[in-house]
Amino acid sequence: MIDTILDQLLKLFNGNTLLYHTIVGALIAILTLLAGKVIKFLLDTVGRKIISKTENDIDDQILDIVLERIIALSGIFGLYLGIQELRRGIKHDSSSLFTFLDYCNNALYILTAILLTTILVKISRTIITSAVHRIAVKNDEEELGKTLPLLINRVVTFLIIAVAAIIVLDKFGQNISSILAILGAGSLALGLAAQDTISNMISGFVIMIDRPFRVGDRIKIPSGEIGDVYEIGLRSTKILDFENNLLIVPNNELVKTRIINYGYPQSEIRVTVEISVAYGSDIDTVKRIMLDAARSHPSVLKTPEPEAYLMKLAASSLDFSLFCRVADFKLQFKTAEELRIAIYNGLNNAGIEIPFPQQVVHYKYDSHALHTPLARKKVSRKNR
Repeated sequence: MIDTILDQLLKLFNGNTLLYHTIVGALIAILTLLAGKVIKFLLDTVGRKIISKTENDIDDQILDIVLERIIALSGIFGLYLGIQELRRGIKHDSSSLFTFLDYCNNALYILTAILLTTILVKISRTIITSAVHRIAVKNDEEELGKTLPLLINRVVTFLIIAVAAIIVLDKFGQNISSILAILGAGSLALGLAAQDTISNMISGFVIMIDRPFRVGDRIKIPSGEIGDVYEIGLRSTKILDFENNLLIVPNNELVKTRIINYGYPQSEIRVTVEISVAYGSDIDTVKRIMLDAARSHPSVLKTPEPEAYLMKLAASSLDFSLFCRVADFKLQFKTAEELRIAIYNGLNNAGIEIPFPQQVVHYKYDSHALHTPLARKKVSRKNR
C-alpha cells in the first residue's frame, strides 16, 4: 500500500525524482520530529509515573536531562534520514550536490556528538554528586558532599570530552595515534612548566580526601595567621581572617606543614583568663570570684567544670589563671572578655587590688664611711 502511494506521488510530480525525494525527505524529517515529541510525552507521563515509585530522585533528574535534549536529537535524526532520502533523487553526475550533502551529514554528526556529550556530562555529574552526597550524609560529613564532587566532576567531564573528541576525529579519518603522541609530548612539556600548579591540584585532591580541615573550621597556619576556612579549591584554599581579609594559600603548602585546627573533631574549645592581684590578697577569695564568674556565664560548659589556679608568684603580683570550655570556637573571644569584666567587678567589690608593676629601692646611710679620706675624696669629686 505504501509503495502504491509513493508511486502515485511520483506520477503527481511528473516523474521529477529530485522534487519527489525532496518532499518525501521533508515528510520523513517532520514525522521523525513528531515521533520525538510523542516519545517525550510518553516519557514525561508514563515514564515519570514508573520512576516515581523509587526511593531516590536521581532517576527523575536523569529523566529531566534526557527530556531536555530528546527533541533536538529527534530533529537531527530526522534531518539525517531526510538527507539520505534526498540522495536517492540526485543524479550521479551531480558531484557538487553530493559534496554539499556530505558536509551536511558531517555537521549533523558533530551536533549529535555535542548533544550526546552534554547529556553524558550532565548525567555523570548528577550521579557523582548524588552518590558522594549520600556517602557524606551517611558518615555525618556534609561538607565532603560540597567539595569532593567538584573535583571528581571536573576530571570525569574532561575524560568524557576527550573521548568524544577522539571519536569525532577518528570519524573524519584523522590519525589518532599521532594526535595522542603529540598530546603526550605536549602534556609532558605542560607538566614540567606547570608542576607547581599540578602539585597544588593533587594537594587539593588530598585535602578533600584526607580532610584535615573543612569549610567553616578555624585553623592556624605556620605563618601565624588564624582564620576560618572559606573555600577549599582545586589549586588553593581561601581563609577568612578576623580582619575580614581573604588569605589565599596554595594547597601544596598546607599539605606539607603543620596546621592547628580549632574546629575539628569538635568545635569545643578552651577559654583561658589570666588575672594578677596584689600580694596579701586572699587566694581562696580570688579563686572563688573567678569560678563564680565562670559558672554563672551561660556560654561556659558545665562539663568539664571550670578550674582556677595560682600559676605564678611574680615580682609584683600573684598570677592566677581560669580555665573553662565553650561549645563553639566562635564564642571564645567574647566569653573571655565577659569573664574578665565579671572577675574585675568581683575583685573590686571584694576590695582586692590589681597591682601595678613596682620596685622597692632601699637606701642605706653610712655616716662612718663618709668620714674616711677616700670617701670624702669621692664625694668631693662627685660634687664638682
